[in-house]
Parts: sequence; C-alpha cells; structure tokens
Amino acid sequence: MNKVNYKYEVAFAFLDKDEYLADQINDLIKDKLKTFLYSKKQEDISNTDSEKTVKDVLGKQSRSVIVLFSNKWGTTPWTRIEEEALRNRASKEGYNFLLFIPLDTPPTTPKYLPKVQIWASLAQQGIKGAATAIEEMVRSLGGESKEKSATNIVIKIKTEPQFEIERSKFLESVNGFEIAALELKKLFSALESEKNKIQESDKSSSLRYQKEDRKCIVHYGEFSIRFYLQPAKNNPLMDSYLYFELQKQGESSNDPQILAIEEYHFEIKKVGVYGWIKDVDSNSFISSKELAEESIKLLLTQADNERE
Repeated sequence: MNKVNYKYEVAFAFLDKDEYLADQINDLIKDKLKTFLYSKKQEDISNTDSEKTVKDVLGKQSRSVIVLFSNKWGTTPWTRIEEEALRNRASKEGYNFLLFIPLDTPPTTPKYLPKVQIWASLAQQGIKGAATAIEEMVRSLGGESKEKSATNIVIKIKTEPQFEIERSKFLESVNGFEIAALELKKLFSALESEKNKIQESDKSSSLRYQKEDRKCIVHYGEFSIRFYLQPAKNNPLMDSYLYFELQKQGESSNDPQILAIEEYHFEIKKVGVYGWIKDVDSNSFISSKELAEESIKLLLTQADNERE
C-alpha cells in the first residue's frame, strides 16, 4: 500500500457554540501536529468554495478528524456537510480516522459510530487528556509529531538573566505567596465588579456571583464559569494551579458538564506588575482585570449562542 501524504494530521468538526473548546485543544497540539480548524484557516479558503474545501479536508486531506459532538451536530446546515463528508469517507476507508469526543451529559454519539472511535473522558481528563488522546491516535495512524523547540525559551532566559533569578526567588518566597493571595482576591473582585457593571446596564441580567475562600463562580442561566486555586503541597506558589472551568448544568444531574478547562499560574511580569500565565507560557501573561473581563465575556457569549 502506498503511503498517503496528508496535508493535515488533524482536522476538527464542531458546532459554532463549541468553537472555544476546539480552539483550546488545537492550541495544545498545533505546535506538534499540522491542524485544520475552520475559523483558523480562513486564509486557506478565502478565495475558494468553502464547502468544497472543508469536504476535501475532512474527506481526504486530513489523516485524522476529531468531532466535538453535541446532539445538534449533523443537523445544522454546516455540520450536515461535515457529517456527509465523514460518512462518505468512512464508507470507503472505515472509521479508524475518526475520533468523537462527546460533550453532552450523559454522553451521546451517533448510533452508526463504533465505540472504539469514542473518547468520553473529557470531564475527567480535560483538554490536556484530549490532546494526548489525539496525539496517540495520530501516531497509531502512522503520523509523526514535531517536538516543540525550546530555542525561544532559552533565548528569553538569556536576555534577562538577572530578572529571572530575582523572579524565581520572589516566587519561592513568603512575600511572593502573600502577593499571589492578594492577586487571587483581586481577580475575584474584578469578576464581581464586571458582573455588577453588566447588571447596572441591563437590569434583566440573571448573573449570579458566589465566592468562597479559594473558589469563585459566576452563573448565567444554565452556564457558569468557575475559578479555583489548587495549592501544591511542597512549593505553595510555583507549583500551584489556578483552574478555570466553563460549565453547563445538566438537566437531570447535580454534576455540571465541563465544557472547557484552563490552567493558570501566578506570575510577575516586572517589578510591581503581577498577573497570570496560561499553562507555563510566559507570553500569555494576563492581568486579573483582563482575565475577569474575558471570562465574563465568554460566559455571556456561550449562553447567547445556546439560545440561538
């Protein structure tokens, strides 16, 4: 059998409302695997028939296809095109190239799909687990991943060695831990302020705010965003995680469906400027105020998209 040269290692299919989750998973694998995410590839299809392009990508140009499956996938005009392309390909090649990640609670998938093509562990293992499952799938199909280059990290450390030394000392100090605790309170206050600001401009808004010691939740209809700090046992700051979750309350379950998860670490950008970085990427620095604004915006957008 001749080896197929695929244009993409991974392509995603999903409903519009689940694009945020696709973005998160894509961000974790795009440096290792060449991916196709429709909204991220507008430059590839701006001068072509977009329907034909997506059919080609899903039907033959991608080694694997990941479907973020909600129960309306396959019923909207666009996802109906995606499903048709995938089923046509499966009729010729089988289903090995497909991986469905169910998002509903309880999990549901199309009846025609073999169970071995379903990864139903998103709520337990999060987006990092999903990224790992996708990478393993690509390898099983004969694909290869590129290891992320450490060149940029090395250069950053070399450019400001004295600051890096002082930064590490600060993050390991009691003073650093105290300031991190204050920054967490600042984030929670910013979330409450943002919620209040929206309610002042829209009296009918149903936003609700709850806060405990190291946990804060903002509810909007059946959706909510949740921040909570998970302290480490040995080093309470450098190895501590601030988790962000986007949740949807299930109709018959007390356990919410987790739609997205992100990890943040407390960080110092420069002396006196504190905030958070996503995972361990120092380029992702964001202030508490900005993080609160973006999170509330995501919550409102997710809820509004669900209503449409």
